[in-house]
Amino acid sequence: MDLWDAFFVWIDSIPAVIWSGAIGALLASGMSYVGIRSANNSSYKRLRDQHVHDKLEADKQRSHDAIQKEEDRKAAIRREVYTKAVEETHAALGAIGGFPFKPLDFSGNTDSDALQVFLKANSKIWLVAESEAAHLSRDLANKMSEVYLLALASAFPLRLALDPVWELNKKLIHAESEVLRKSVKLADLAEQGADANVIEAVQKAWKEANDLVDAIKRHRAHMREALAPQQLAYSRKLIAEMEPLQKTMVQLISSLRKEIHLSPDEAEFMQQQLDMRKNVLALFERLFGPAPA
Repeated sequence: MDLWDAFFVWIDSIPAVIWSGAIGALLASGMSYVGIRSANNSSYKRLRDQHVHDKLEADKQRSHDAIQKEEDRKAAIRREVYTKAVEETHAALGAIGGFPFKPLDFSGNTDSDALQVFLKANSKIWLVAESEAAHLSRDLANKMSEVYLLALASAFPLRLALDPVWELNKKLIHAESEVLRKSVKLADLAEQGADANVIEAVQKAWKEANDLVDAIKRHRAHMREALAPQQLAYSRKLIAEMEPLQKTMVQLISSLRKEIHLSPDEAEFMQQQLDMRKNVLALFERLFGPAPA
């Protein structure tokens, strides 16, 4: 008997009940394998889908974070630019109001400093602002330049007339220092018990120095009083000329507030500006009488 015949004889000798158990176990094992494989495939698919979903969400979040970071950076730049521009705008307005009381500088350099600084700060708005504010910034630059140069020209006669007053101020400082010097000398002489004639001479010199101080002050006050009508006329003219400028300034600042997520309140700010102008004109009329027709 060969090997195969022996094998088949052995197979035939196995009872049927064992075969049924073996086949049942085999089927159960196969079904279990199929179930496990199916479950594994399902789990793998869920994991893969979750991974794809998580990756998409992460990409979206990174994109959102990048956009938000850029927006935050832009907002920080804008806040800095806008704050500086508003500060320099008010500094330029202050320079305009102070022209009549500023000593002449015939080099012309210091007179234009405030305007140049304003234009530099304002030009940055043009660069970083949205269209509405950018156009308003150009309008403001034009109006500010016009009013600035007009005020500079209008103030020139006053500044020229005040030039002697500045010279009187220098004399007054020297005269007051002489009074102080003679007061100290007089006290020293009295303490030293100096000769009465010497003390009397110093007292006379001290009185003359005091009289000179009083005379300079009276002369200066008289000169300023004589220039008061011109200064008042300048102020009234300036208020009228600045009305369009101030309107544009309110519009621009309101637009900038909107860009940095603040309430623009343009109507309220505009009304405040009009009320302020009205109150100043009323104060002038109450103090100095109505403006000439």
